Amino acid sequence: MALIRILVVVLVTIGFFNGCKEKPREKKQVTKDMLLEMNKKMVSAEVKVIEQYIADNHLDMTKSGTGYYYQINKPGVGDSIRHQDAVKLAYTTSLLDGTICYSSATDGFMQFTVGKAQVEAGLEQFVQHLQQGAIAKLILPPYLAHGIAGDGNKIPKLAIIVMDIEVLEVQTSQSLP
Repeated sequence: MALIRILVVVLVTIGFFNGCKEKPREKKQVTKDMLLEMNKKMVSAEVKVIEQYIADNHLDMTKSGTGYYYQINKPGVGDSIRHQDAVKLAYTTSLLDGTICYSSATDGFMQFTVGKAQVEAGLEQFVQHLQQGAIAKLILPPYLAHGIAGDGNKIPKLAIIVMDIEVLEVQTSQSLP
């Protein structure tokens, strides 16, 4: 009889402690839809900032289908730059507050081959609308520039950048060795 009482007390005690345990909380899973929604909100906020900058500076810019803004101040001559062409640019890269990050005046000319992912995605897309001698202004949202990490040097994370560029030289892919 004492054994049965002890067994009942042990079972009741175990039941009591198990009943008092905090239920595990369900972790809210980050879904693809949630990430897409967050990204849309971030891009929408960036667009507002860029458009305010354009209005404040009285710029006449066009928005591309991928989201960069541009203004061609002087058209170039010849054929448009194409995939695999080698390009040499004079440039200034700055933040919206006017802070100059990089410039050909201090850092040398920018040289790259279109299609080799050597520069910002937005710049690579845009130069394919230019010809040698063109002068233009370009505004790149973070997702077409240096993204969430910045460049690890002078461009901070999630920075919108402004580029003033002049196409100095174009070597077409047919003329490259």
